[in-house]
Amino acid sequence: MTAATRTPSTRAARSTLMTDTRAARTSKSVPRLAGLTAVAILTVAFGVHAYWGAGGQWAAATAFGSPDVPPPAASAAVAILIALAALLLLARIGILATPLPGRMVRVGTWVLAVAFALAGINNLIQPQDAYARDWHIYFFGPLLLTLAALCAIANRSSVAGEVPTAVRPSS
Repeated sequence: MTAATRTPSTRAARSTLMTDTRAARTSKSVPRLAGLTAVAILTVAFGVHAYWGAGGQWAAATAFGSPDVPPPAASAAVAILIALAALLLLARIGILATPLPGRMVRVGTWVLAVAFALAGINNLIQPQDAYARDWHIYFFGPLLLTLAALCAIANRSSVAGEVPTAVRPSS
């Protein structure tokens, strides 16, 4: 490199390019980290629901908010839905290839965020005499609201094959 190419404006341009590259990497890593965190939480939830689906009883009464727990088939169905939610998030953050259109994956992730938010709010407004009320108010409600936020953040990720807004050619 010659002295002429080391001008302050060249250095500034390189610095700006490096900063833009770091910002782009960070803007992609935050949604991916949020999605992976949500997938980890959903994997644990899947395991617990699959355990209940297989007939296990540990913590079921507390989680369901009643000493009368639903039949194992209901827990197995919920476990399947949780697994599908985790797979959808993996597709949204670009880890899992899917034949679904990108728009459907984006909308599906928003549906997850809204569903988790509504379930979280429902857990926070338990009546005074509800069974295992403290667990719902201090654990399940905040956990579901956290999942909703993580899904919303993960939805900022770009799906494989999707052209980011800043790169699209202007018409």
